[in-house]
Amino acid sequence: MSKIKLSDEAAFKVLYDKLWERMYILAYSLLKDKDISKDLVQEVFVDFWIRRLEIKNNNIEAYLIKATRFRVYKELRDTKFHKTNIDLLDVIKTPHSNGILEELQLEETENLVNKAIKKLPKKRQEVFKLSRFKLLNNFEISQQLGISKRTVETQISLAIRSIKSEINY
Repeated sequence: MSKIKLSDEAAFKVLYDKLWERMYILAYSLLKDKDISKDLVQEVFVDFWIRRLEIKNNNIEAYLIKATRFRVYKELRDTKFHKTNIDLLDVIKTPHSNGILEELQLEETENLVNKAIKKLPKKRQEVFKLSRFKLLNNFEISQQLGISKRTVETQISLAIRSIKSEINY
């Protein structure tokens, strides 16, 4: 981060090469549109470069993943996707907030979601975490856990429903 703050373009390129694909996969898994996902990731990197001196977070990877999630949420909201597409978003975390109140609300929501996840049955919890945190697709999860793809889909749906219910979404 210190090199990037000094406008080191080579350091930025290394970061870009390291994280672009992961950010794209995250965006595409939620949007299901290659072009919009590519554009969205580009926007995140451009914004990051422009704001590099303002950013206090030294965990660049976490910051950029959160920024990607935020941009996906904004894209879904702005294009008014059908509610079922919005349900694909497990928890939207904003990369930065404009105030202490928003930050506290975000932290409280994140804590509620984490508690709700911990209350899930162990197998459902494992399927949900592989899907949402490890970004594996349903087929990969079914192969890894030795269960059917349909079971994975059911477990993820039940997990989302339980989490929403637990946090009164």
